[in-house]
Amino acid sequence: MNITLYYAPIACSLVPYVALTEADAEFEVHVVNFMKGEHLSPEYMRLNPKHKVPLLSIDGEFLTENVAILQWIARQFPEANLMPHDKDEFRAISLMSWCASGIHPTLTPNVMPQKYCDLPGSEDNVKQCAHKVMHEAFAIAEGLLDGREWFFDHLTIPDIYFFWCFRRSIQFQLDVSEYEHCNDHFTRVSARESVQKLIAFEKEALAGYSAK
Repeated sequence: MNITLYYAPIACSLVPYVALTEADAEFEVHVVNFMKGEHLSPEYMRLNPKHKVPLLSIDGEFLTENVAILQWIARQFPEANLMPHDKDEFRAISLMSWCASGIHPTLTPNVMPQKYCDLPGSEDNVKQCAHKVMHEAFAIAEGLLDGREWFFDHLTIPDIYFFWCFRRSIQFQLDVSEYEHCNDHFTRVSARESVQKLIAFEKEALAGYSAK
């Protein structure tokens, strides 16, 4: 099986990269240079008209959207135990969907509000609203992680997805210091060998951005 992950540094394509690495899967990575607009190129648009990452190629067939990609990875590599079983599997899908639709969209408006409004002077209000929703989400996660190392009894894909969300908030220099359990969780996930491999690859990819 030939697997290629279309990936952009910093973006949420980090999540399937780490999941594939945790699964010990053999895969190639195609770095999409957003700074050069490669995601809007005719070549990439033919593969993914949504012009987003991640995009996963599986023997030449393409799959988009993290929630779908991550479930495919978990089912393709069951020995990695990346998803809980029985009823907890649906709880895990719920958490993944929450990261994708409940947390992810609240992050970028904090630093690029102009993408979400066209009324002069409304940027600060957009940031305030996004900030409020983001804090509501992290407060929920704080409760879910109270007394736990992971969302379930071992690291699963929801942990990886939430890690990316929390990391993005830190990269955006948002104040998340009040969330002790979320910060502890972030530290644990950061220490994973798969994440360290991702960070090293991310640095190389960003260096490649600069060189082009």
